[in-house]
Amino acid sequence: MCNYSPEKQYPQQGWGQALALFMKDPDQLHNWAIGGRSAKSYKAEGRWQKIVDALKPGDFVIIAFGHNDANKAKVERYSTPEDYKELMRGFVLDARAKKATPIFATSIPHSGGFSEQDGVMHVRGSAAGIGPYVAKTVELGAELKVPVLDLNKFAEEKLPKLGLEKSYALYMRIKPDEYKRFPQGNGDGCHTRDTGAYFFARAAVKLARDQKLPVCKLFKPQSEVKFVPIPWGGPGGEAKPLKDDFTADEISYANEEAADKESSRRK
Repeated sequence: MCNYSPEKQYPQQGWGQALALFMKDPDQLHNWAIGGRSAKSYKAEGRWQKIVDALKPGDFVIIAFGHNDANKAKVERYSTPEDYKELMRGFVLDARAKKATPIFATSIPHSGGFSEQDGVMHVRGSAAGIGPYVAKTVELGAELKVPVLDLNKFAEEKLPKLGLEKSYALYMRIKPDEYKRFPQGNGDGCHTRDTGAYFFARAAVKLARDQKLPVCKLFKPQSEVKFVPIPWGGPGGEAKPLKDDFTADEISYANEEAADKESSRRK
């Protein structure tokens, strides 16, 4: 979800960063996400408490963990699914004590769980060990009546319509010479590039609208949201049609509705 520097980490972008495109007032979005943290380590470092201290009545808090919680190699990050659930419960109680509204988002799938057989793409949302944490998030949401933006399930259902190659293109799986920063390519199957960030931010908004959540009052109408790839020079720079830019076709496939239309056309 977190913000990445366009100047230093282009084209990597978190979906919480891309969510600004969908806000009527982007200044109302405060992205406190940071990479490499689990629910356990985020709280232990005092980061959650800073959010609690800043919360005001009427605020909305989107809470998403899972990828790093499953990492047994990192003692400071790892927690069992049961302990993770209790940490998430504490976040909900803290937010509600400040009269803020908590919202859960499940982890987007690791693209290592993507496969193709006989021309049909499959998405295993539980890949990289995140399955139990996704399940506990959904389970706790039902128990505490916390809305869940189930991006993991959304991806399992929607990404096969894009196909394997275009789904990979939402992540930092970079081919050699595709980007100047990665002449040898890049094999990061976990983090999203700007198209992927846009795809999952858009999915989060769609899921919120499907559930008629009050947070939707902060979002623009979809017709007013235009995806523009991060230009090489970062925001504010001129988006020249360089080799590094995405084609119109790739941009259209970052849009879930376009995938639906394409799927219908092929039937």
